[in-house]
Amino acid sequence: MPYSLLYVSRTLLKFPAGNAEVKNIVAVSLARNAGLDVTGALISTPSYFAQVLEGAQPAVAELMSSIRRDQRHAEVKILTEGEVPVRRFSNWSMAYSGYATYVDDYIEPFFALASPAQAARLSQRLIQLMLEFTRQEPGMKPGPSRL
Repeated sequence: MPYSLLYVSRTLLKFPAGNAEVKNIVAVSLARNAGLDVTGALISTPSYFAQVLEGAQPAVAELMSSIRRDQRHAEVKILTEGEVPVRRFSNWSMAYSGYATYVDDYIEPFFALASPAQAARLSQRLIQLMLEFTRQEPGMKPGPSRL
């Protein structure tokens, strides 16, 4: 079964100039994720990043290790992780639909969570929002194998 991980972090990029850096992140992620057969989605806002990664657990762990070391963000919080029955972003090596200022309201509550139940509920809302974004864009196929 595929492994899924959702995290949020505070961006250290200054916008709007940071948009160019986010485009670079997406370009590198597309190639790297496809090579590792990892799928997922990224959201970028003036204050935050949110990303879901799906694939084999070792590949997701390898990417997460690199993400944690990235100096372009801080306060990386893993919200949910574990096996899932199917990939939700199976047609995307990295779904990204651009800079989304209004999504700050979805992500901010994760930095003041009161309970695991609240985190699970908010995580589902955030993943649903990411899925909605992917329905608006044509898919980018991941690597050759599927979990």
